[in-house]
Amino acid sequence: MKRIGPFLVCVIALTAAIACKQTAANSEATSPQGEAVPAAIQVPGGFGKTGELYPVLKGGKYGYIDGTGKMVIEPQYTMASRFSEDLALVLLPDKKKCGYINHEGKLEIEARFDGCGPFSEGFAAVKIGKKTGVINKKGDLVVDPAFERISRFHDGLAAAVVVRESQGLQVADGGYIDTKGKFVIAPQFDPNLTAFSEGVAGVRHVGQMWSFIDRNDKAVVAPKYFMVGQFSDGLAGVMDEKSKWGFIDKTGKMAIPPKFQFVQQFSEGLAGVYTISAKKWGFIDKKGTLVISEQFDNVQPFEDGIAFVRVGNKAGYINKEGKYVWPLTE
Repeated sequence: MKRIGPFLVCVIALTAAIACKQTAANSEATSPQGEAVPAAIQVPGGFGKTGELYPVLKGGKYGYIDGTGKMVIEPQYTMASRFSEDLALVLLPDKKKCGYINHEGKLEIEARFDGCGPFSEGFAAVKIGKKTGVINKKGDLVVDPAFERISRFHDGLAAAVVVRESQGLQVADGGYIDTKGKFVIAPQFDPNLTAFSEGVAGVRHVGQMWSFIDRNDKAVVAPKYFMVGQFSDGLAGVMDEKSKWGFIDKTGKMAIPPKFQFVQQFSEGLAGVYTISAKKWGFIDKKGTLVISEQFDNVQPFEDGIAFVRVGNKAGYINKEGKYVWPLTE
């Protein structure tokens, strides 16, 4: 077990981007109604997934557009996430609480939580006070808030962290719970353990390096890494002794050599990477080739063919060619 004192409570972060400063100007056109419309969205066929909505920043608030760039839910939220299982988590500025809306912008689950996570397999982690529990899609609390942190559920399991007192110190242990909050794999790992993904999870026992285990708590990749991420698209990020990140496959073979300062997981064949030389984020393919140059202050993984990016104080969406389908706005 890992001793930490004092223990830093893990907050469930809303997944929308927080704005930073940026000086570039936006190109705009005018709609027949006279409303300013970003020129980059005036493309045949639109973007993203048909019928889906995407959070955008406008006037310092988040609203939602469809794949044609039409504003469907007016900007009104301090933070907002993409939809997951037909619900999106939002933070209301007046209540300073988060809840969940549907595609019409109606609050399906009241904004009463101090932190929210996205829905996965019908459940979402929520923070109530200083502890974390789990709700279902009706908003009912199905796992009492007794944990420091709970990840998304994958194949019925979620990473969960508990804290206990030991010899005057707070000790944080990570394990894996089912949808009823019962530990299926006992809390015994470093609290930074990853969620299960593609049948395996990244863990570290005290005194060992990081490895990957299966659902039976058996090592499938030997403990030899200084830090790991979760598997996605058949690859997982791993950090070497020089604090550089690369990617391995499920056999533990290095697929992309460690040369990045930070990495995100692969999604739709691309992964966000950050280099010290550029001090920016870009995207690589599964061969490790930089296909979208380092030019962003932060990025989110690709979904529905587009990725949410931030540059300075503005945010927008790019496609897999690195072209803006929704230009930077603030």
